[in-house]
Amino acid sequence: MCKEDADNGEQQPTPGIDYIVTREQLDLLDLNRTLAEVASVECFDVNRCVTDLDGERPQEQLAAIRLLSGLTSYHFVPDHPTEPFKQMLTMGDRRSLVPTDLLQEQIEVIAEFAPSVSHLGLRARLCDVSWFMQRRRRDMAELAIAAYCELVEAVRAGQATFSFNNSSAWGIGAKNALIRAARISHATRWELPVSQRLRDLLAELVANAYDDRRHDDFGRIAEVDLDHEITPPTEVAAMAEALVDSEQLTDNPDARLSLWQLAARGYRRVRDEENANRCMVASAECHVQKADLAGSPMLEAAFLQDAIQVLRNLQNTRERREELTARLRDVQLGIRDEMGQFSTEINLTEIVEHSVAVVRGHSWPVALLSLVLCDQPPTPEEIRQTANDHAQEFPLQGIMPMQVHDFQGRVVFRAPGMSGDVAAQEEQLRYLMAFHRGHSRKVTVAAAINPIRRTIASEYLVSDETVLELLRDSPFIPRGHEYIFARAICHFLAGEDIEAVLLLTPQLENSLRHILALKGHDTTSANADGIQTEASLSILLNTDRPWRNLLEQIIPARYIHEIDLLFNFSGGPSVRNQVAHGKVPAAGFWDHDFVYAAWIIIHLAILPMARRWGNVEEIFARVTGLYRAADVDEGAEQ
Repeated sequence: MCKEDADNGEQQPTPGIDYIVTREQLDLLDLNRTLAEVASVECFDVNRCVTDLDGERPQEQLAAIRLLSGLTSYHFVPDHPTEPFKQMLTMGDRRSLVPTDLLQEQIEVIAEFAPSVSHLGLRARLCDVSWFMQRRRRDMAELAIAAYCELVEAVRAGQATFSFNNSSAWGIGAKNALIRAARISHATRWELPVSQRLRDLLAELVANAYDDRRHDDFGRIAEVDLDHEITPPTEVAAMAEALVDSEQLTDNPDARLSLWQLAARGYRRVRDEENANRCMVASAECHVQKADLAGSPMLEAAFLQDAIQVLRNLQNTRERREELTARLRDVQLGIRDEMGQFSTEINLTEIVEHSVAVVRGHSWPVALLSLVLCDQPPTPEEIRQTANDHAQEFPLQGIMPMQVHDFQGRVVFRAPGMSGDVAAQEEQLRYLMAFHRGHSRKVTVAAAINPIRRTIASEYLVSDETVLELLRDSPFIPRGHEYIFARAICHFLAGEDIEAVLLLTPQLENSLRHILALKGHDTTSANADGIQTEASLSILLNTDRPWRNLLEQIIPARYIHEIDLLFNFSGGPSVRNQVAHGKVPAAGFWDHDFVYAAWIIIHLAILPMARRWGNVEEIFARVTGLYRAADVDEGAEQ
């Protein structure tokens, strides 16, 4: 859309969707010359270059520019079997483009144009999209696999890079390209001649990383190898075991844990349960080592629980489990003191200034931390004081009873006003507290949360795998639920708030029960028949039950109070009830209270790791191969 049209508020036709961009129009761009200076082979960087052309090129080239801009803006999910290209952003009822939006005639033009493109990343994207939309085009599948292989080989030869100047053929960019090439090969039954080239490249990369003792690079690519059984699984397992004994990994339990798990996976592929179980026992001891190094009672308890959980499924580990369980009980006594101290040591204003400027130019983990720490709920005392001040300043508004309606227009709460008895006044005050928090959340979502997450989505490469690894050490997330949180965070960053809220809301009460369990508190009750039930969110937050006080001994009261007003109180947004009973219409999920609800669950999941964020940066580097500039410079000096 040109500026004049945008200013007039007119909806302009979209190239490739509302009309066809011809081959002649694409040729007019002289794309090979235009992209010659783009060193990166990823479409993330091609998109920036092409988008910049929009204000520079003549009118007759704009349609082709905007078509290519759309094709390179997709969110790339290479391991997804059915949706490898998703929308980058969702904004209310609007979203960015996906391949299924394209006209079939436009696909034909793209397929014809693709082989002429010199830039390997763009050629791979054009061929891949053409094959994805027209599965009969096996020629496009073959060209896509070849381009993905070539771009990895070009980076390995020093002729190109991936995004963020990553020059490793074993990094996350290379892994994504190899995963996608393998997905296409799998879909074509590995029958295409070029698929053998992919097999050879994968095996060679795994062997090179092993020979050079680069354990992070090995683990990254060996996962792809194992998924498709390129190298015999027992060989991959043996290589992982050989690397795990490296002297440089003695004090790196995270790296050793990944290698032991990889080895166990390799043995399981050939049904060698004895060796697989041996590796899992060793992985449990890595969790114990992480507990030894934690420096935090809550994290230590979480790591010990991880170790116990691994051993619980293995034979001849009862004695070790009992030993670790006894240690866990001792550690749980220190959790309350730690959380009380932790809640007062973080100065949010020093970490994030609620502005996009803080996000840009930093690493992806720092950008995520900026989003997580962009707000903090006020204390219950502060909220109460605000509500009291309001009631005194506007006495008539405080006296009048008020009704709260749900999305379906039904009355779900009546605020009695301040003229009743003490109980009625307290209920009215609680309503006013929820009312004022709603206004504050609206400002936070508009001024901080939305701008920051949109900047992250547009400027950083976000993937489920990366987020998953960053969350593995969170004591707020029960083991086995990390992937749910990772998927939800990726949806949240993309503005897909329906998916984010629906995934995260049920996890909240389960995580609160998990936090209580870490402290040694049981949240189950049994009836006369011995049937056990777990405390729901409303019961956990009920002041007449023991768990609310226990939660406030572990998690600062400001959070428990906010959860009560936001998720539980019927005079507020009542997010938990509205979501659980299917009352929220599609547009309701972009309401500021629901956006904030998803954000605060993410906030609670990541907050305990904030003081140890350097460890998270190291995990990010291990998973992606994207090291901080300071780390690279230090390594070069050595």
